[in-house]
Amino acid sequence: MSDELRLNTKLIGFDGIMGRWDFCLNFVYLCMIGTLFSLPASGYMMSHIGTFSDFFSLNAVFWEAPGLLKIWVLPGTAFVLYIGISLIIRRLNDINGKVCRDTNVIVATLYALSSFGLFFPVGISFLLCLINFAILLYLIIAKGKITGKYPYDYRKEFNWGAFFGTWIWGLFNKSYKTLWMLLLWLTPWGFWYALVCGFKGNEWASGNRNWQNIEEFKNSQETQTIVFVILSVLIIPIIYFLIITAIVCALVFTAIDEAKTSPDNSSPTLERVGSALHNISISYFESYKITSDENKFYISPSDWKSYSFSDKKNILDLAANAAVNEREKLSQKKKSYTKSSELKRTKIYSSETGELLGEFCPDEEIYSEKTNLKTIVKASMNAYKFYIPKK
Repeated sequence: MSDELRLNTKLIGFDGIMGRWDFCLNFVYLCMIGTLFSLPASGYMMSHIGTFSDFFSLNAVFWEAPGLLKIWVLPGTAFVLYIGISLIIRRLNDINGKVCRDTNVIVATLYALSSFGLFFPVGISFLLCLINFAILLYLIIAKGKITGKYPYDYRKEFNWGAFFGTWIWGLFNKSYKTLWMLLLWLTPWGFWYALVCGFKGNEWASGNRNWQNIEEFKNSQETQTIVFVILSVLIIPIIYFLIITAIVCALVFTAIDEAKTSPDNSSPTLERVGSALHNISISYFESYKITSDENKFYISPSDWKSYSFSDKKNILDLAANAAVNEREKLSQKKKSYTKSSELKRTKIYSSETGELLGEFCPDEEIYSEKTNLKTIVKASMNAYKFYIPKK
């Protein structure tokens, strides 16, 4: 067999072939590397989205990023692209059973364009993502003409017990590499490393004990898979649900008992719970001031910069709800206030400079009788306007 068609499972390399299993495993590694380079850009863009419409022009948001961020992301994307193309070419060589250079160039070019989809307008980016998905799906599903003839290897089977159990599974099987999950679980790399555990599980476990035969090994792993799937999918979620339900029921029953024994049928517990929730809402802000025509909430500009568009929207909504509670406390006529009425006059300011950071500015004309629901929803989201602190 020529060198161009020899098995090459390395992460980087353009010569040789690669089967489906090794391609999927290396692609997971590639995703872990890609996350390293894309994470700062994602954080920057999410914190610099001013309106809902900016989601459809992320390329414009990125080009306004600082130079150091571009220096990190652009070469990083090129490096990830280089690895990805090397994997694709070897996989295509295996699928075709020979080196088809024209096919390799065409597919690699399409993949390269889709990898830089972020830098194009949203329509083109979406189309490129679909092409990228179709290419990867084909490479995963298609059977290799060369590796498809290789003998069966039980070590190249996905281990669901290792995927769901990760480090706990590793302790049972003396596979201590899985302990990395303790550090990665709450990071963006946690899911990817769980996949690595699933792909490498059989290989790690099979070499750590003296198994009598393959069947004994398979039976052991199947049993562990059942245990860890039940723990991860059924038992642990049920325990969390029962704990939360018990806490809520305890609060409700306590409130009911107090309401029955209280002379005016009011519940101190409900009042305390409401007060606690209100205090939690207010704790997001440095200070606030409720005037006759405006609800002013002040927040640290450094904190504001770190928030995503969704976070900022939630904070503005939170401020509007807090304003409702404050106005009801201050109202002598016991007026009824709503979030919708307060949202329009609620604004977020910098606690250091006093500059405007967030507001809700709806287009009143959008609520005319001829306006459909889709337009109203879109206009409502665009009404959330957020600004980047200048200092």
